[in-house]
Amino acid sequence: MNPFVYDLLNPILEEEKKAGLLDGGLLLALNGFSSSLYITGVIRNGSGIAQINKEYSVIASESNTFGPDSSGITDSSGRFFLSIGPGDTNVRVTELGEDLVTFTLNVSGPEFIQVKNVNPINYEISSIIPYAPTNKPAFFELISTSPANNETYIGVSPDLTLTFSDTLPEWDFSTLTTLVANNVSVTPSGISLLSPSLSPPNTIIIMTNVSTYDIEYTVQIGPGFYSTNGIPLTPRSVKFRLETLP
Repeated sequence: MNPFVYDLLNPILEEEKKAGLLDGGLLLALNGFSSSLYITGVIRNGSGIAQINKEYSVIASESNTFGPDSSGITDSSGRFFLSIGPGDTNVRVTELGEDLVTFTLNVSGPEFIQVKNVNPINYEISSIIPYAPTNKPAFFELISTSPANNETYIGVSPDLTLTFSDTLPEWDFSTLTTLVANNVSVTPSGISLLSPSLSPPNTIIIMTNVSTYDIEYTVQIGPGFYSTNGIPLTPRSVKFRLETLP
């Protein structure tokens, strides 16, 4: 599997700075490379569902500057928080003692963090960023969708359901409609997004009108959504295929 390379010195989305991170980009510059780094990322299964309350631990490391935080439990966003050094660090994620996924974090210099050797390969390790241990960041994530990421959905005009990691404000219909219009886009243009509604505490349901089937769609969800605590959403994209009944 080709590694995902996170360029830590070249931010790509200006509006994501206010969320405190760049998906695949910079949170803070790394000055020097002799001590351990604090790194966080989201673990998702093949359906794009964030892996919440899963145990993770470092099982091997090439570094002589192995950090003090080598294990933990993923939070309500599906995030791990680790302290690692340069070189390869192998991480195992389990549930009730059973392996879910293993992956390698490689820190090869102040510019690059790589995720590689993900097993099973359908798991996704994303939104990797370094952070300052004295200022642990808070995140607001999309934890699941329906249709799910990588799903083939058979049916007519399914609702698009977005479930988040924290509670949502009690937006009125006008505000919610504007947020959806400005932060949810679908390509290609065979899906129209219709009336959205809130399903408390943390879900948005959007009615759709599908004009083109037997095609894969990509839905992009932007950072304009925010939690009741005012934390902007980490941008996310999902893809699924829509097919009609036989």
